Amino acid sequence: MRDIRFFVAILLISKRVVEGRRLPLPFLRGGSTATTTATRQKRQKKQRKKGHPIIPLIANNLKQNISKFGNKIQQDKKNINLEWTKLHSNSRIFIANIPKIRLPKRRNNLKSCKKLDDVCHTFSSVLRSGNEVDTAQLLKACRAHLAFMKTGGSSLRLVAKDLEANVKKAEKVYKKLPAAQGKRLSSLLTSEKEAGIHNGNQLSEKSAAMGLLWIRRSLAFQLDLYDDALVRGANHPRDAAYGAYAKHLAPFHGWALRKVFPASLSQMPARHEFIAKFGGIGVEELNEEYDRVIVRKLKVLVATWDPLIRSWEEEFERLGLEDTRRV
Repeated sequence: MRDIRFFVAILLISKRVVEGRRLPLPFLRGGSTATTTATRQKRQKKQRKKGHPIIPLIANNLKQNISKFGNKIQQDKKNINLEWTKLHSNSRIFIANIPKIRLPKRRNNLKSCKKLDDVCHTFSSVLRSGNEVDTAQLLKACRAHLAFMKTGGSSLRLVAKDLEANVKKAEKVYKKLPAAQGKRLSSLLTSEKEAGIHNGNQLSEKSAAMGLLWIRRSLAFQLDLYDDALVRGANHPRDAAYGAYAKHLAPFHGWALRKVFPASLSQMPARHEFIAKFGGIGVEELNEEYDRVIVRKLKVLVATWDPLIRSWEEEFERLGLEDTRRV
C-alpha cells in the first residue's frame, strides 16, 4: 500500500514539472501546503512595479561619476585662472623693465605746408572750361597767395606790397558790378571797355583792368623765379629773380622802380632758406625729404599758373587792353 502511494506521488510530481508549475512540497523545508497561481501572479505584478533592481544602481553610479567630472572641471578652471593671473602679472613686470626707446618725431608735412597747399588748391579752380577765368576765384586765390608770399621774407616784401595794392583795386570794382558782368574775367573787362573808361589801350588807373594787368605780371615774374631757382635749382634765387624781373616787370617800370625793385631782390636768400621759409620750418629742420615735398608742391603751382597766365594775356590782347606804358 505504501509503495502504491509513493508511485502515485512520483507521477503527480512529474506531471506538474512538465506543465511548468511549482509543486507544493510540504515535506521540503517545512513549507506550507501550496502556492496558488493567484499569489504567484500578485508577486510577479509587484516586482514589475518596482522595476529591475539593477536600474537604480546604474543611475546612482552615473550620478556619482557626473558629479566627480563636474568637480574636476571646476578644479581645472581654478588652476587655469591661477596660472593666467601669474602669467599676466609676470608679463607686466617684464614689460615695465624694458628700456623705453624714444623714436624721432615725424613732421606733419601737410600741416607745415598749409599756406602753399591753399595757394595750389585755390588757383586750381580759377581756370574753367573753355579757358574762362573765374573772377571771384581768381581774387580769392590771389589773397591766399599774398599770405604765402609773406612767408618768403623781406626779399619778396616789395613784390607782395605791389600785388596787394592791385588786388584791392580789382576787388573794389568787382564788388560794385552786377554778378553777370563780373562773373568771368572776359565779361568784366568787356563791361569796363564798353563803359568807355579807358583811352584805347591806356587803362584807367582806378579800373579793375589795371589791377588785373599788374597782378598777371607779378604772377608771371614769380612763376619764372620759382621754376628757375627753387624747382630746377640751377641758379641762386637772387640771379633767378633778376632774370624774371628783367623779363616781366622791368619793361614797364620807370627809372625809380627799376632802382628800387632790384635792390629789394638782391636780398634773396639761398635756395635752402627759401625752401625752409615756404615750408614753415627752420633751416636746421630742412632735410632732403622735406625739400622734395616743397619742390613738388611748387611744381604743381607753376603748372597751374602757366595756362592761366596765357589765357589771361590772350584775353587782354583780344580786347586791346594790353597797356605797355611805364609807371
